[in-house]
Amino acid sequence: MTRLATVPGLVRPGISHWDMKTRLPLHPLSNENAYGDPQLLHDLAVPGAEFAHRLGVDVVVGAETGGIPLGTAVALAGDLPFAFVRKPGYVGHEDHEPRVRGASVAGRRVLLVDDAVSSGKALEAFADELQSEGAILVGVFTLVDMRDVATSVVPIAKTLPIESVATYLEVLDAATDAGILDPATHRLAVNALVNHWTDDDPRWSLLDHAA
Repeated sequence: MTRLATVPGLVRPGISHWDMKTRLPLHPLSNENAYGDPQLLHDLAVPGAEFAHRLGVDVVVGAETGGIPLGTAVALAGDLPFAFVRKPGYVGHEDHEPRVRGASVAGRRVLLVDDAVSSGKALEAFADELQSEGAILVGVFTLVDMRDVATSVVPIAKTLPIESVATYLEVLDAATDAGILDPATHRLAVNALVNHWTDDDPRWSLLDHAA
């Protein structure tokens, strides 16, 4: 997990921007940076392949777009067929195009792979796409699980088996230990996330200065 957190550019120091509606993420992550090292990508995928075999998965499905590289690596590590599912409503997609491409998923147990899961709304949309193609979604594997700091989580993200390389807070902890994040700023950021500071909380100004 430390290897993931210390990938150059994956954890951005400072509090330069965040979603003012959800306060996520205070420290934006560039998960795609983890895909640049082939050995690291393989090592990150191995737990996903093991998870897939425990679930009796027939096909690994990468979620467009961030889940495709990791999903491909999981399929290779587990010697399993691979497909990818389109992002619903993605600009440039036509309604008549297939929702899922690659291996057939109809009537087969599939593992969905994405780079992150937070509220689960994207997961819910991908699950609907897979269901419309007759797939049986049995689990999700993700690089970073952000549900522990999400303001709300949809039901499917609470009930479906989900495994990850690390949680969002674990990544921030490891990045702080490695000197990437300032410890004082990290403590404030985690406090804000875990305790869901209100918009008028005066401590936001401390984070503004920390940035």
